[in-house]
Amino acid sequence: MSHFDWANVFSLTVVAVRMEQLNDVVTRAKAGDLDAYSRLVQATQVMTYAVALGVLRDPDMAQDATQEAYLRAFRRLADLEEPAAFISWLRRIVITVASNMRHARRTTLLQLGDVPVVPVLDEAETTWSEAQRQLLAGALLTLTGLERRLCDRRYHGRWSTARLAKDAGVDEAVMRKRLQRIRDKLRKEMEMAEQRKIRPEDLRTDFPAKVVELLTRPKLTDLPENPVGRILELLRGVYAGFAEVDLPDVIDLSEARETIGGDALYLDPMELQRIDDHRILRYDLTLPLLMTLRFQGQPLRIWAAGKAYRVCQIDATHLEAFHQAEILWFADRQQLDPWHLTGKVFQSMDLLLPGRAVKIVPTRYPMCTQAWELEVDDDGRWSEVLAWGVYTDRIVRHLGGDPARHLAVGVGYGLERLAMLRFGIDDIRKVDVASVA
Repeated sequence: MSHFDWANVFSLTVVAVRMEQLNDVVTRAKAGDLDAYSRLVQATQVMTYAVALGVLRDPDMAQDATQEAYLRAFRRLADLEEPAAFISWLRRIVITVASNMRHARRTTLLQLGDVPVVPVLDEAETTWSEAQRQLLAGALLTLTGLERRLCDRRYHGRWSTARLAKDAGVDEAVMRKRLQRIRDKLRKEMEMAEQRKIRPEDLRTDFPAKVVELLTRPKLTDLPENPVGRILELLRGVYAGFAEVDLPDVIDLSEARETIGGDALYLDPMELQRIDDHRILRYDLTLPLLMTLRFQGQPLRIWAAGKAYRVCQIDATHLEAFHQAEILWFADRQQLDPWHLTGKVFQSMDLLLPGRAVKIVPTRYPMCTQAWELEVDDDGRWSEVLAWGVYTDRIVRHLGGDPARHLAVGVGYGLERLAMLRFGIDDIRKVDVASVA
């Protein structure tokens, strides 16, 4: 299908299905007919709402439970062996969803005051002056990607030398030498800065001190025992077969506007982490992904993960540097429609947050013709964790495709928010040092 609209799925205006026709409609819905499924929703919505209300005793929660039950039923429709059993099968799903909502409880892993200052360079160091930390942050920017990963895992993730060596497929002696070379490289950079009497904030004349500090925060997606790293590991399984790409942290605003157009920046300018008048730190992964990739005649199935940066008031739900995962799927319209990616979204939520109530909210993104947010029940509150959509014809042409032939769809995941929900973390600032190993 070339056009996709959630109103077709949840419409309340379609013609009701007579019960004697139900088996045929169920069969067609199992075969992927969205219109047939929307007719099932219309035929059964009074029953499902009544069941949910009987469990929850709350009209708003019953409405949410009903919507979640229909989403879950659609994902599992292929498991229904007998179409005639659809009504009782759906009723059981409604009861399960409503019961889970009623009994949902949250837990806390850490007190915010327990978050330690993590040494970065040498485990023998127990205290660092602020000047030393800023010099070290600037020196870290001189490391290669592999060196940065080793530093993050050794000094933030507290990996042993043996574990680092096993992961890299080398002897421990080799790994100890690598770590020593990295430490020597960092100390040399810091000593040179001190000898030149460079102030910490001037270590990188082209990067403000704030930008240096944000860039050198650990990349939690490289730490599998961190909640963010664990979420990404689970997502890898959902998107097996998608190729990983590395994306630049720095975006040239002039280039973005020239290639993507005015839709490139949908954020309030006050939220941008600016380097200078022309450069910013990426505020999501979508923009650098679209600026980096080009269609070369073969379908694109791409994913990327890493930090994004925004100016904000830091609190229990907001950070200035946070982690996202971004998916791009570009293919011929005959091979791809938005439901393919939507199916992946459902699959990922079943894996990451099994049993959680979710709801789909239509939204707007300048680079999309259609877009939706997925929100998850968070102990009576709704928390947005991801969004996905269909890119505009302009974006398809920018990627090198023909809008008449090709379709581009994408999804972005908020990894910290998913980690908080899965592992019961009540403050986003605790995710940095939490462990699920």
